[in-house]
Amino acid sequence: MSATGLEPSEASLRFSLLPARLDDLPAILRLEEEGFGPEERWSERSWSGELLGQGRTTLLARGAQPAGVIALSTVGEVADLHRVVVAPAYRRQGLALRMVRAGLLAVQHLGARLVMLEVEYTNLGAIALYQRLGFEQVRVRRDYYGTGRDALILRLYDLETWPGRFARAVEETEADLQAERADVRGAEALSGGPDLTEERS
Repeated sequence: MSATGLEPSEASLRFSLLPARLDDLPAILRLEEEGFGPEERWSERSWSGELLGQGRTTLLARGAQPAGVIALSTVGEVADLHRVVVAPAYRRQGLALRMVRAGLLAVQHLGARLVMLEVEYTNLGAIALYQRLGFEQVRVRRDYYGTGRDALILRLYDLETWPGRFARAVEETEADLQAERADVRGAEALSGGPDLTEERS
């Protein structure tokens, strides 16, 4: 992921994000097998529904091989983010961020004004990603994923203005980082440079 934590990394840009087709189903099921344990995996029937169902948006990250998939559904002005899967070999490269951004823009074009999702409360990486993108927690569903495995319900409000708000967030984050770097350079200049002394035991 980029320094801002909001813009896709160069590594993630190696992949094309394109609508998934029914003949992509075997590749999607392989991603499921790599990404989830047997009890958490979606079935072939579930993924077929995402690919063929009305109001569905399914994007596949295509490179030398499929690296990730995202599935959303839109009914009227409400979209639900159902699934994000990234193959283990391509994680921590900003690909999930890029797929979610693309999915949000896709459902916006379908008329969605807000987006809902459920995420397990222990999935701190996913929660942080969604919060960076502007999602807010609205409630908790107890035992949603099984006994003791609660789900957080997150919502992104006013999708119509989201791209502009997101762009401003990127700019503000980058400005903060630049100011922080300038402060560090100033402190180093006053002290005669960075402290390169090594501690010795």
